[in-house]
Amino acid sequence: MSTLSRAETATGKAFRRLMPWLMLFYVLSYIDRVNLGFAALTMNADLALSATVFGVATAAFYVTYILFEVPSNLMLVRFGAKVWIPRIMITWGLASMATMFAAGPHSLYALRALLGVAEAGLFPGILYYLSSWFPDSQRARVNSTFLTALPLALVIGAPFSGLLLEMDGLLGLKGWQWLFLLQGAPTVLVGIAAYFVLPDSPAVVSWLTDQEKEALQRQIEDENQAKRSQKSTRVEKPSLWSMIANARVIGFGFASFCLMATLTVLGTWTPLIVRELMGNTDRVLFVSLAAAIPPIAAVPVMLLVGRRSDRSSGHVRYTAVAMACSSAGWLICALAVSPAARIMGLVVTATGAFTAMTTFWATVARSLAREQHAVGLALVASISTMTSVVSPIVIGFLRDTTGNFAAGMWYAAGLLIIGVGLFLASARPRSDALS
Repeated sequence: MSTLSRAETATGKAFRRLMPWLMLFYVLSYIDRVNLGFAALTMNADLALSATVFGVATAAFYVTYILFEVPSNLMLVRFGAKVWIPRIMITWGLASMATMFAAGPHSLYALRALLGVAEAGLFPGILYYLSSWFPDSQRARVNSTFLTALPLALVIGAPFSGLLLEMDGLLGLKGWQWLFLLQGAPTVLVGIAAYFVLPDSPAVVSWLTDQEKEALQRQIEDENQAKRSQKSTRVEKPSLWSMIANARVIGFGFASFCLMATLTVLGTWTPLIVRELMGNTDRVLFVSLAAAIPPIAAVPVMLLVGRRSDRSSGHVRYTAVAMACSSAGWLICALAVSPAARIMGLVVTATGAFTAMTTFWATVARSLAREQHAVGLALVASISTMTSVVSPIVIGFLRDTTGNFAAGMWYAAGLLIIGVGLFLASARPRSDALS
């Protein structure tokens, strides 16, 4: 058997053993992150929260998430995924459960900020972890599979959240309190299990042969060496400051900022947007089920594009087209008259945005040397997460000012177009790509 065949066998085994767990981690993460939007269907009235105040509460999570994202990724490199990812999960599960004790705006701000501290580093940490197991030639396929956890979390979380909100009054608890309690508890349990199922690297597992381990490591190292050969000097392990000065990393960060604005709106405001499209109905479960339609449509497209882009090496093209389609979806949603057409706009928006995420991160990983991954991926993710501080407040303010979500949709559509330009400029091959 050739070295390449052994490497493919190794990645196949790794995919089957690791991907279900990594997807489960991110499904739970995203459910705990966006369940505030479903809780808002009843919580906002109970706690007397305006749309602007709710936006600030959403942003509070991301402020601390950004501050602790890069340090968390550095801790993952130091302590290993086997220790650090379970730590992240257990603490964020407890913090999410504690949100049930929110009694007003200030306590809600504090609890969401605590959740951000606990969860910081999970996404870039998993991207870094995947780069230890899968070569660049398979990255978009792997990313597309992993990132289907985002829409799947909404598909699973939407009806589940609706059912939990229907438990209002049981044992003296509000429906939204049951939501935080019963959606946070599984994360703690899975976090404990993660310690026993998550290996730090291919070198320590028993389910790969020595030949498979060697072949996999050789293929990854050969790709890294090819990246280094684009410069005459060897790429040294970078510092945070050198990455901040890297124009390509910063460009990717702000392109992702524009893309993440749409994902933030979808994750935070979709239940309220759908309720508005349906005439501000009080049928909470019906709204929750309808909110699951856009992410359901996104999943097959993400998987298809992930595979096709790897085969054609068309990550850049697919990303730009997907972001443009997502922008068009917002315009349809803002300009259409009928509820059905506006829901279709949300479908186009969600499909484009989630699909762009899969090939976007494959492009970033290909553009950075292996030595730059831990800091570079975390820095791009941190810059992109800044939109999750800004956008919820902007959307909430526009909603309170205009009385509807149309202005917010124009805001998200405009950022996506700006993001396409930034992404294409950053992804363009050039001699200083690894500087």
